[in-house]
Amino acid sequence: MRYMVHMKIFTKETLGGEERYGLSPHGKFLVKGWDKSMASAILAITDEDFFAPWHCLKDVLAGEGTAFEKALGKSIWAYVADHPEKNKLFNEVMACDTSFITSVLIQDCKDVFQGIKSVVDVGGGTGTAMRDIAKAFPHLKCTIYDLPHVIADSPDYPEVDRIAGDMFKHIPSADAILLKWILHDWDDGECIEILKRCKESVPREGGKVIIVDIVLDPESKDPLTKARLRLDLDMMVYTGGKERSEAEWKKLLNAAGFPGYKILHVAAVQSFPYLASQDAWHFETRQTTQSSVREGEETCNYE
Repeated sequence: MRYMVHMKIFTKETLGGEERYGLSPHGKFLVKGWDKSMASAILAITDEDFFAPWHCLKDVLAGEGTAFEKALGKSIWAYVADHPEKNKLFNEVMACDTSFITSVLIQDCKDVFQGIKSVVDVGGGTGTAMRDIAKAFPHLKCTIYDLPHVIADSPDYPEVDRIAGDMFKHIPSADAILLKWILHDWDDGECIEILKRCKESVPREGGKVIIVDIVLDPESKDPLTKARLRLDLDMMVYTGGKERSEAEWKKLLNAAGFPGYKILHVAAVQSFPYLASQDAWHFETRQTTQSSVREGEETCNYE
């Protein structure tokens, strides 16, 4: 208990000569049953199977494949598809992360959702983001698109359509495609393939591909830099992907045929390193070229 108080998970006070403990504001995020709970994230981090790949890091650095494949014999996507209880935990982690970042997108990036009538969340998981976006922007037709076993385990929100499929084979058409924490899971060639399919699925005039991901700057003094670099390691261990610098993002987008992009830095609400490493950056790529760079501003259009 002393340790938990020291870590600011519990509070401590003395009343009538008795020591009493309570949950601190940070500690409340570890309680299940509310939309800001991070309990599933802690359970996933400490899960025996999800932790096992870290014991195989040395082998992977000297060979091929991912540490996850080395430890468990298959990719993380195939593994969760074959283990319903792990799939449920994985989806819960994605959903609790999503609830934080989506509130920031809705508050700070309202303009992104203007001028469009439909959006497809590719790899949208259980639909948490689309549910909240649909409520905030009722004019939008919102759809989640994910693998069949994910869609089967997703809630049936009346304001959200659900489509099962494989993003490497097809992406449903919409005015905008949302890729939230998707591209960091894949290598450059796979990202270019996904982005090309997205480009084909949005209108040439006014179509958008909205990417929510990290723009990595190892030299940054930002207090979240260590957490972002740690997530870069997570991607290497679990998926074979990586976090990317702006130069790396620009290379991918150009290779996929997008002539321009805009970066919006958003102030996501983070509570501790696991969530803090999630995203501080939003990309909006357009089919048409726009160029305008204003030094010192957080929001820029780049050619």
